[in-house]
Amino acid sequence: MHVAFVLPRFFPYRGGYENSLLALAKYLTGRGHQVTVFTTVADDLESFWLPERKTFPEGQVLVDGVTVRRFPISHNVMLRRASRVAGMLPNWRWKAQFARPAFFIPGLGQALREARADLIHIGPLPYSNLMYAGLRAAEESRTPLVATPCTHFGEEGNDDVARHYVQPHQIEMLRRCALVICMTESERRRLQKLGVQSEKTVIPHGIDFAGVTGGNPDYLREQYGLQGPVVLHLAVKTLEKGSITLLEAMKQLWAAGVQASLVMAGPAMSDFDRYLAANAPPSGVCFLNLPAFADQEKRDLLASATVVAQPSRVESLGLVMLEAWANARPVLAADIAVSRELVTESGGGAVVPFGDAQALAGEIARLLNDAGLRQALGENGRKLALRYDGSALWRRTAEAFESVAARRT
Repeated sequence: MHVAFVLPRFFPYRGGYENSLLALAKYLTGRGHQVTVFTTVADDLESFWLPERKTFPEGQVLVDGVTVRRFPISHNVMLRRASRVAGMLPNWRWKAQFARPAFFIPGLGQALREARADLIHIGPLPYSNLMYAGLRAAEESRTPLVATPCTHFGEEGNDDVARHYVQPHQIEMLRRCALVICMTESERRRLQKLGVQSEKTVIPHGIDFAGVTGGNPDYLREQYGLQGPVVLHLAVKTLEKGSITLLEAMKQLWAAGVQASLVMAGPAMSDFDRYLAANAPPSGVCFLNLPAFADQEKRDLLASATVVAQPSRVESLGLVMLEAWANARPVLAADIAVSRELVTESGGGAVVPFGDAQALAGEIARLLNDAGLRQALGENGRKLALRYDGSALWRRTAEAFESVAARRT
């Protein structure tokens, strides 16, 4: 079986979705299948729209037996303006190709048509134009199509997030898939209500326990001289991930005399950079703003953390929460359906309203002041994380792919 993955970014970019698909791709090759990843040169998220942001070289490379083909991103201004007009037309196919946040990938569609794959996998939302390229290639070659949309619904009663993920043309693409893989039961139920009647199954992305545990608990003390408790945030630093809310919460705690360090690690979006330039933490407090991290540093950061704060409203599963729980660390998350589902099921932390710095500060203070509670929550979380062992979940996904490919006409 030849599986073609179509996605916006891929290794060596190290996001949760990308890490999981790399692990799945390697697992598929281990089962004797051929895997080709069709992706872009994007490294920085904003490089889809801004030519000066970080990118990888275009071309083809081999990563642990997985063929990776990177295509350039066109930043032609006139083409983009024309596409915005086309994206307003009342046709779901035109909207899928041209509605925001569409961007142009020259050569991708032709390469997919020539790939002769037995199964095409697309995702995640809201990158509809990339997903449509996979859908169109599947239609032309009568190839089964599978999607892992990683749908973000945000907070209940607020469509600021959901409206970018559940537009009619996006739902129509999912309806045309032979299989839609959901991360959680809440995602499966919401998509079903929205009319996604194709076969659905819940197979969450797994975590590699060896890859996220066993770090040095003294890393931050030895490397940066930090003393005392550490609040850790691992994410693309941006408003939607709760990064700004977390920093505001820590400012409240520092003003109240709390002696704790804040460590934020990961690439930053321009909104966070602008915020930080205008709202620097007060002098005399310990704040580390670290860039993207390698695997070993991630293990060390998780092992060094006292509390892991991920107050994001753009999650389809929340792999960092699972990775924190694998290290028996308590987690604070935003009160959205997926995070609430995991935190409630595990008893491994607490949820707070998204954007509520005061509530977040209160929960951080509660955990920092109670070592017994931190230990109990961390151990509760670890029990749940064990059920997300990647090897078992990758096997289930591989078997689902094989079953779908076997039905090809």
